[in-house]
Amino acid sequence: MAVKKLEKPSIDEIIERGGEVYSDKNLEKKEWINFTLRIRKDLLKKIDDALENRVGISKTGWILEAIQDKLREHSL
Repeated sequence: MAVKKLEKPSIDEIIERGGEVYSDKNLEKKEWINFTLRIRKDLLKKIDDALENRVGISKTGWILEAIQDKLREHSL
């Protein structure tokens, strides 16, 4: 069995071939989206204090619960 040497494509061939472009459609496919939340230190301290005696919930989980509660209030 002969081994064939692969030829490297030229830069122009690579550019002509193109590629996928990232679009908002990819965001719609994801169930979860990550984003950065800026929060004041005093508010974070209040959240930490509220979670101090709770077991089994993270700050992220607690914040998601708070968002859901607020959304329920507005959907009434």
